[in-house]
Amino acid sequence: MNQATEHGYDVVGEGRHIPTQDPGTHETADRNDAADRNGTAPSGAARHAASTRWRRTPDLDVLGQSQDSGLRDPTYLVRRWDDQVLQLSELLYLVLIHLEPFRSPEEVASLVSDAHGRTLTPAGLEYVVTTRLSPLGLAEEVGDGSVPPSTQALPRANPLLALTVKGTIVPPYWSRRVAGWLHPLYWPPVVVLGVLGMVALDIYLYRTADFWLAVQGVFLQPTQALLMYVALTAAALVHEVGHATACRYGGARPGAIGVGLYIVFPAFYTDVTDSYRLSRGGRVRTDLGGLYFNAWCVVVMAAAYLQTGWGVMLLSLVVLQVQMLQQLLPVVRFDGYYVLADLAGVPDLFSRVGPVLRSLRPGQPPDPRVQDLTPRARRLVTGWVLVVVPLLVFVIGWLVWSLPEFVDSAREGIRAQQDAFALAWPERDVAMMALSTISIFLILVPLVGVAVILWKLVAPLVALARARSRRAAEQRDAEAVAAAEAMFRGSDDPAEANRVDPAIAAAVAAVPVPRLPSAADFSDDNMLPRRAVVPTSGWRRAVFVLSGHSLNPGLSPAEQRRAALEARLRTPIEGSRRVVVMSRKGGVGKTTMTLALGSIFAMLRGDRVVAVDANPDAGNLAHRVAPPRDRKITDVLRDVDRIDSYSRLRDYTSQAEESRLEVLASDDDPRIGQALDRDDYHGLITLLDRFYNLILLDTGTGILDSANQGLLEEADQLVVVLGPGLDGGRAAALTLDWMDEHGFEELVSRAVVVINGLRKGADSPHDLMQNHFEKRCQHVLTVPWDPALEVGAQTNLSGLRRQTRDDLVQLAAAVADNFREQGLRR
Repeated sequence: MNQATEHGYDVVGEGRHIPTQDPGTHETADRNDAADRNGTAPSGAARHAASTRWRRTPDLDVLGQSQDSGLRDPTYLVRRWDDQVLQLSELLYLVLIHLEPFRSPEEVASLVSDAHGRTLTPAGLEYVVTTRLSPLGLAEEVGDGSVPPSTQALPRANPLLALTVKGTIVPPYWSRRVAGWLHPLYWPPVVVLGVLGMVALDIYLYRTADFWLAVQGVFLQPTQALLMYVALTAAALVHEVGHATACRYGGARPGAIGVGLYIVFPAFYTDVTDSYRLSRGGRVRTDLGGLYFNAWCVVVMAAAYLQTGWGVMLLSLVVLQVQMLQQLLPVVRFDGYYVLADLAGVPDLFSRVGPVLRSLRPGQPPDPRVQDLTPRARRLVTGWVLVVVPLLVFVIGWLVWSLPEFVDSAREGIRAQQDAFALAWPERDVAMMALSTISIFLILVPLVGVAVILWKLVAPLVALARARSRRAAEQRDAEAVAAAEAMFRGSDDPAEANRVDPAIAAAVAAVPVPRLPSAADFSDDNMLPRRAVVPTSGWRRAVFVLSGHSLNPGLSPAEQRRAALEARLRTPIEGSRRVVVMSRKGGVGKTTMTLALGSIFAMLRGDRVVAVDANPDAGNLAHRVAPPRDRKITDVLRDVDRIDSYSRLRDYTSQAEESRLEVLASDDDPRIGQALDRDDYHGLITLLDRFYNLILLDTGTGILDSANQGLLEEADQLVVVLGPGLDGGRAAALTLDWMDEHGFEELVSRAVVVINGLRKGADSPHDLMQNHFEKRCQHVLTVPWDPALEVGAQTNLSGLRRQTRDDLVQLAAAVADNFREQGLRR
């Protein structure tokens, strides 16, 4: 009884709101009686009780005994002023109903003893009132000038799926009046007529109605969806009237009909707390009353459709019946949940989940809250827990896993509705603007609801983890203090007091001399908390965001691999680095790989990166990056003496907008009659070394060309690109053979081979080719075929497939593995 626990009805999505609490008094009543009989109350309690009178707190509604309960012992219900319903043992209930301002403690104790059949002394009465009833806000002293109960911190039910921010639509007086007018609808022949009428009309409409024509009508006139919203909202309100009417028909008094938030979803509710007075059959009828009234809504909508042919009515009755089926699910607090709870006689099934799971552990005794149940109720509740818990765990896990995809879809939907609103605004199409606004709201609500649910699940775990960490720290501090006291504890003997323990002396000597403060203290490590790396995608990112950045699951394995690749890719360059990209066969993607490598290095390293189109046969590298400038390589060579700064050299290069990669274009003027030779490229590269950290050279296909041989002599790193076919592999192998024979063995051993344009399912010997080049070169990688690279126009990395981008990053990391081996060039 020291802690009020949630027990009973609490929330329903579009139904009723019946919050209850169980203060857990069953095991304390006998103990209190024993204390009274044995005289174990405090010695001054009797004298104080003789001068104290108690009364029930104002606005307390005594509901009486719970009928057809699934608990072994009889329980009694009272409703507090704040709508919280508490479940009391027989002793507490008898004490409560006999508390009156005009009765002395002796009179109350005598009345309770006569009714209970067991003696309750005035001292025991005071103990029960002050330690049980008063803390629950059920009793107070007569003339007590303490803080009113409305401002006291009273125990309240706080379930995971609760209805909040409530407002009244129909006051209790009018809900009872309306229920009194409509209660003849629960006459059994009328009930049979309504249900059979709905079934008959469903069969008839299934055979004759054109459902897809109605759907087409809504697409042609989207504003008709507003009428559907209105019809379904009206049906939801009728649903609540059905609960109230069923409660009234059974002999109980329905309360207010209102609206609130179920998590974040707007929902109607009906206060049918008084149905606790009813038998099990009466409560089940109250649970199903909303669905029964919705059956009459279906009949009315079907009649309207048959009379007018209006497709909106047909769609509304279909959606309404889907909602009715949803209400029967016993997983969350819908009508089906309450039907099952009333059949079991256990008001709040969710409060029994923990006790049932603990009782199922091997070798563990049953939890007291499970032992309280009758065998029939225990079987029903245990079966419900075994079905619902795995299902909810699966659903929540799936929501977390799919949350990024939901967010992306929601963003696209909101953008589409914003466009529709913008089109409707100039025409002042109020209906279309209202529809777009409602649609945006309906898109956002589920996402917010998922976030709230996940936060409610995660917050207790975070609090528990922090509490355990705090207790562990306190324990370590206490142990440290105890150890220090043990080490430095003195002795009563004066001779011993002046003797220094060698262990203590060694410990003191080992303490370093404190360092004086200095400006070196102002570093990130000393002044700022350590920032852990946060996930960027997947369920780990969702947990991090939804927990308010308090839970960091860390990087996923894929993100860790990506981070390792990027760390390799950012290997520092001493001076500058020259990378030659070449191929003996045209059309295999050599220029594409040059563009991709340069773009990745420019984006992820931040260095000055330039790609040079060194193809003597009118290369197109510059056209793949950005519109090329009028100035070419020959212009740079002509003005080399005047280019004394990076800003002047920028007048000759074009730059990609996305990656900031710079490109120096080759000459494609048809009037040119002579190509550049190795001395020209040597002078060009010498100039670029002064201003760029990384230089990529896109060569031609002729290995015997003097310019290409000169570029190989200038190269620090070689990238060989080939296609997945046999002819491409043979050409690449011949290239490496020629280089081995002409003094480029070291360049070949450190080369990176790229098998480009690999298609899934294609019949190519790429595995054998990969094995061949792995024996000759440092790295061999494959890049899949990507339609964005097939066009041959300007290309951005963001337009590539994710797998292609990942493979290109891996390629760049492989090239960067040897960056440290080159000395300074500048």
